[in-house]
Amino acid sequence: MKDMVTTSYDIQAIMARLPHRYPFLMIDKVDESGPGYAVAIKNVSINEPFFQGHFPDYPIMPGALITEAALQASAFVGQTRDETGDAPDASNTRFFCIGFNMKFSGTVQPGDQLRIEVRLIKRIGSMTKVKARISTDNGLVATGDMNLATAPKEY
Repeated sequence: MKDMVTTSYDIQAIMARLPHRYPFLMIDKVDESGPGYAVAIKNVSINEPFFQGHFPDYPIMPGALITEAALQASAFVGQTRDETGDAPDASNTRFFCIGFNMKFSGTVQPGDQLRIEVRLIKRIGSMTKVKARISTDNGLVATGDMNLATAPKEY
């Protein structure tokens, strides 16, 4: 059996895999994905709509949206191209968060770039547990565990 190839995804490939669109598409690219891991990037701009109310005099990215970025990155764990260069067909699959436990240790401000690392902890059938580590150039922002499930799109 050949080793699986590490794959990166641009925004078009991300949009083909995830149903999210502006303003809820929370990752800009996937630098790496492979068996049991993915590394995604989110560029944070002052033009993000949530900065208008969170908070006007000291804009920070809400923790719920940092968590959502990690959940979206989790959709790429183990999603590598095969030896023919074809990516697995995820167009008929939906990803659902069924629980998470995040701990925040820093803030995310306009101009930051999130580096979102997710690693597979356990997979049983359609259930997946991943560990997330989110950082910026200023250091660690959040860590946590997330539980996800997949189902056919018609559900």
